[in-house]
Amino acid sequence: MPFRRLLALPCLWLLALATSLLASEPGLSTTFSAGGQTDTRVDRLLALYVPAGQPVTPFLKAGPFTAKWEGQIESSIRGSFTFSAETSGNFKCTINGQVAWDGTGPKTIQINQGANKISAEFTSAAQGDSFVRFFWQSKEFPLEPVPPMALAHEPTPAEQAGQQLRQGRLLFAQLNCAACHADAQRIPAKGQGMPELGQLAPLLSGFSTKYNPDFLTEWIADPHSIRPGTHMPKIFTGPDAGQKAADLAAALTQGEAPKPGTKPKAEDGLAGGALFANLGCIGCHQRPDAEVAGSPSLGRIPLAHLTDKYHLRVEALAAFLKDPSANYAATRMPHFRLNDEESTQLATYLLLNGRMIKRKAIQGDATRGAQLLVSAGCLNCHAGMPATTQPALAIIQKANDKGCLASTPATRGTAPDYTLNTEQRAALKAFLHTDLASLKQDVAAEFATRQVKDLNCVACHARDNASSTWAKVDAESRKLRAALPAKDHVEGEPVPDAPVPALTWTGEKLRHDWLVKFLSGQVEPKPRPWLIGRMPGFAHRAEGLALGFAHQHGLPQQEVAEAAPNETKVKFGETLLGNSGGFNCIQCHGLGDQAATAVFEAPAINFVQSIERLRKGYFARWVMAPTRIDPETKMPKYADPEGMTQLTDPLDGKGAEQFEAIREYLRTVK
Repeated sequence: MPFRRLLALPCLWLLALATSLLASEPGLSTTFSAGGQTDTRVDRLLALYVPAGQPVTPFLKAGPFTAKWEGQIESSIRGSFTFSAETSGNFKCTINGQVAWDGTGPKTIQINQGANKISAEFTSAAQGDSFVRFFWQSKEFPLEPVPPMALAHEPTPAEQAGQQLRQGRLLFAQLNCAACHADAQRIPAKGQGMPELGQLAPLLSGFSTKYNPDFLTEWIADPHSIRPGTHMPKIFTGPDAGQKAADLAAALTQGEAPKPGTKPKAEDGLAGGALFANLGCIGCHQRPDAEVAGSPSLGRIPLAHLTDKYHLRVEALAAFLKDPSANYAATRMPHFRLNDEESTQLATYLLLNGRMIKRKAIQGDATRGAQLLVSAGCLNCHAGMPATTQPALAIIQKANDKGCLASTPATRGTAPDYTLNTEQRAALKAFLHTDLASLKQDVAAEFATRQVKDLNCVACHARDNASSTWAKVDAESRKLRAALPAKDHVEGEPVPDAPVPALTWTGEKLRHDWLVKFLSGQVEPKPRPWLIGRMPGFAHRAEGLALGFAHQHGLPQQEVAEAAPNETKVKFGETLLGNSGGFNCIQCHGLGDQAATAVFEAPAINFVQSIERLRKGYFARWVMAPTRIDPETKMPKYADPEGMTQLTDPLDGKGAEQFEAIREYLRTVK
């Protein structure tokens, strides 16, 4: 059920929300104005953070701006809600025409069951950073940011045009159009402007020790027939296209076939299948035998071709799995920090369950292939060499339906074939009709939006109203685990069915510096020892992702520095944490080197990691109503709807003050 892990709300609310959203799309339609121009996009939250001197969107100039959000806010019942905001600029919000915020303080208004029209306007701060965050609360739940699951809108032509420009801009970067169609005046230098722009394709090295030359020939001849959606184009056409592909393959492999590797072991394959399930690989990729056995693809990338590609060379595939970015810094394939045994097992599973293709080999000429490396433009993308024969950028901006943008082979001529669909061609053409100035700048919040989709984060994590792909293919995962001999669970070991944390509140939840390390794969031990999976590393994107997540929630990169812990609160907190006059939190949670006193299945997150990880505001919201954020959490709710706990001493049972005292104490623990 897509909502069950996101909000602990009555089933009636969920039913009303699901029904009303059927005719709408998630988020609010947001129109920005700056420098006499406008731009429209969809925001999943009514929140914004724009550092001073930076643009509010990539398509507008830096400087003063306005933002207007429009759509609906959903409620399960007719009732009274109190709205408030944190902002550095001038912010006003109305719901059904009633003022929900105008800067004079919280407003309590009544809203209807179902959809309520919401409109909000923000003017950037005269000085410093510009930000806004919008909150609600009721007698049923404490103060919280209005959740993305409660926001919806009807698409508008302006929003669709803005989305088309963003799609075209991303395609221009991902397909590395500027590698062939140069323009030093309008394309920023590598490492500047849009982060995805100018990233090199994989290095063309070591092919003779890794890949099957016959597979390479087929891949070069038509890469999209093997991996739909790849950024690699089909570069040769005409009756000699197959021969050219073979020549190029011969040049890349130096005319040699890879030597046979160690014979794969069946027992390694079984263990590798369990790893494929337990690490979440199955969320992004189809099983290698899927084309034979049949399974829903759910947009997952096929892997049956790996057996043919590596020609059963386990060592070569295992080396890639251990460090996917070794020859391709911008790879979307994450780094799982596999050890030698794990990488061998996973590679064995993939290669033993794929397919070999019997084909008539085409003898390639490595000398001709070496010439094609240059003349076909391969080295423009793969080595960053300057373009020589391709039309300049100004020419292709006027090309419309010719060359790479052509819809038929006749009008494409000798240009590469990226297998663009109608929507993609329209998006690229729309973007090429702009001045391309957006390539020279970017916005962290939009970078994060792009990367969540590009890295397929929802393959493993639920977010807003979307459940993860991993959860949808749980039956496949169970079968792969079941192939191993059964064994009894040992306390402290990971639990296969434990839910993976949702991404809904990541930017509000996690401190920037810690999140960068976590996304880079540099946090040990893992915070949640009970999870059978592990968070992989995305070092190339970690900094931008972490910053973008924070800005999406209206928060800065770094929180304001706190004063030294209050000694009185520290003493209260130490008591409240313990089992004598406290909540006995140490029963489940470790405290630095002190282990939890009564673990069930596996210990909860160590409190030292909690303080390192969590932003102050999220900590306060979580401890007041944890099941509001995650209904499946084992963390109990200690505060009643009025915010009072059963411990009347200390601090008169005021939950917020007691929990803050606990946090003050935890800040002192090393």
